[in-house]
Amino acid sequence: MRWSLRLQVAVFTVLGILVCFSVSFVVALWFPTPEPRRVSVAEAVQALQAPEILPGWRRSVIDAPPFQTAAQGQDIVIRAGLASELGLSPDQVQVRSLRQSRPQAPPALATRSSAGGVLSERATQFIARLALSPGTRFGLFSTAVQQRDGSWLYLQPNTAFVTPERLRMLTALAVAAAVIIPLALWGCSILTAPFRRLEQAAADDTRLDSAKWVGGPVEAQGAAKAMDAMRHRLLDHLRSRTAMMAAIAHDLRTPLTGLRLRVEGLTGAPRDEAVADIARMERMIAQLLTYVRGEEVVWTTEPVDLADVLKDCVSRQRLLGHDVSLTATGEHLVLADRDQIDRALSNLIDNAVVHGGRAQIGVVTQDGFVTCTIDDDGPGLTPDQIDAVFTPFHRLDPSRNRNTGGAGLGLPIAKAILTRAKGEIELRNRTAGGLRAIVELPALETEQDGPLLAVTLP
Repeated sequence: MRWSLRLQVAVFTVLGILVCFSVSFVVALWFPTPEPRRVSVAEAVQALQAPEILPGWRRSVIDAPPFQTAAQGQDIVIRAGLASELGLSPDQVQVRSLRQSRPQAPPALATRSSAGGVLSERATQFIARLALSPGTRFGLFSTAVQQRDGSWLYLQPNTAFVTPERLRMLTALAVAAAVIIPLALWGCSILTAPFRRLEQAAADDTRLDSAKWVGGPVEAQGAAKAMDAMRHRLLDHLRSRTAMMAAIAHDLRTPLTGLRLRVEGLTGAPRDEAVADIARMERMIAQLLTYVRGEEVVWTTEPVDLADVLKDCVSRQRLLGHDVSLTATGEHLVLADRDQIDRALSNLIDNAVVHGGRAQIGVVTQDGFVTCTIDDDGPGLTPDQIDAVFTPFHRLDPSRNRNTGGAGLGLPIAKAILTRAKGEIELRNRTAGGLRAIVELPALETEQDGPLLAVTLP
């Protein structure tokens, strides 16, 4: 699945909400709202007059009624019916409906008509007949009836915890849970499966195709691809270290053997050759140390003018009598360690001088990158050699003679330094003959351009 993790979570959330609404709608259709419990006046009278408290009712004796009958609604009808059945006046009976939430009625011992007068006895009897007619039932109510001693008998129906309404609600919740929980577990398994596979892939050092195997959202695939790339880099690093260790024994044994053969007579030419072997060994060891230390070297990152660095490199080459020229206009700033960039460019220029006889260098800034080209007049490289020259200890001259010198680490060191500076290096054969090394580094953005400097070293 190529969806992002955020989108998948949003989809599952919306589906869960839709399922909950659907279940509620189905339950509402299949389980209509149940009729509430209702009681008749006769049942209330029976509960009041029974010697023992009847099931479904609560009864107690209190000093004063806890409420007053409302001036309207079913309360006055129930009150008239109870008073008629009990043989009491309406003032001795108080009623309050349990299912209606209304402010407590002001104290009044007589029910008044809309005209403000007390209801006539005929009207009261009529209302009582309505309350006592067969089949007439009312919503749950509490009542308080005054006794002969002045106390009040308080009666209230019991309300069960599991009412039909609550049962209906619990049913809807149970059905929704029965549907949602399996879907939630299924959704969680889908969302977490790629990350479980990613964990397994991370534990398997031999797996190099984690991205295809992990699958899942783009976040999981991106993490798998990054892990694969890191694993490839580590493997390449280990291979390079292994090749280095294998070559050290060979490259250091050869000059030491020459020293042993010449040590018997250290006069004249043999002495000079021994000194040359020692110097060669020192260069090789210096290169090995530079390469082995690699990224352990602490960088001092600062704005560096690549034209200025190349000018120093060219000056050193000219002091050695090499044919090297530089063409650069203005400043070409990059963010890097000056000494390390100097080392990388010096290695590339040395390679051009050794194998091509001369080096022509140019530097320009374009499209946010500083590009440096180093051309030589050598024989160039075959496609296989272009891919292999950045391999540690690979040398274009297999004889390893002292004239071409080195241990095959110059270009690998240059590439490692440029890669750490977020740059790239590429080798191309020139149409007119020779080889071109192209170095590309991100240009440093400045608020205003610095002074232009034209440097041309023939």
